[in-house]
Amino acid sequence: MSDGPDIDAAIEEMKTKAAQVQAALAKIRGIGTAGNGTVTAIVDSGGHLRDLKLHRSALQWGDKLSGMILQATVTAEQDAAAKAELAIRPLTQDQRVEAGMRTIRETLGQAEPKPRAPEIMTEEQIQAADDAYFERMNERGWNQ
Repeated sequence: MSDGPDIDAAIEEMKTKAAQVQAALAKIRGIGTAGNGTVTAIVDSGGHLRDLKLHRSALQWGDKLSGMILQATVTAEQDAAAKAELAIRPLTQDQRVEAGMRTIRETLGQAEPKPRAPEIMTEEQIQAADDAYFERMNERGWNQ
């Protein structure tokens, strides 16, 4: 009995799974909002900003607007990452792939990856950071 057909079938199965995962990742859009929907950020599966929508009332936020844009973008990145994790499960839950990745990490002497989620600031934290910044600048002087 030959192992050839089983190996060939496994390779074809993995190619099919990989193509399906790649197509799913290409379709992913993560969405994040801030300021009660005043700012909406849309990113792709890699976390790259693809669209930024500002409600016509966005300018009323003044200096807070940039923080709101960052907050919406971080939320969109987290949304895209969660969607991407689901999309790659056909590969990551395959025992053959998992065993191969474990072997590679062991060979390279690396521990299991531990993703770190970016910290999202609340509106209050953003305001406090802005206040602290302006207080420091007022104390030190603006020309330094």
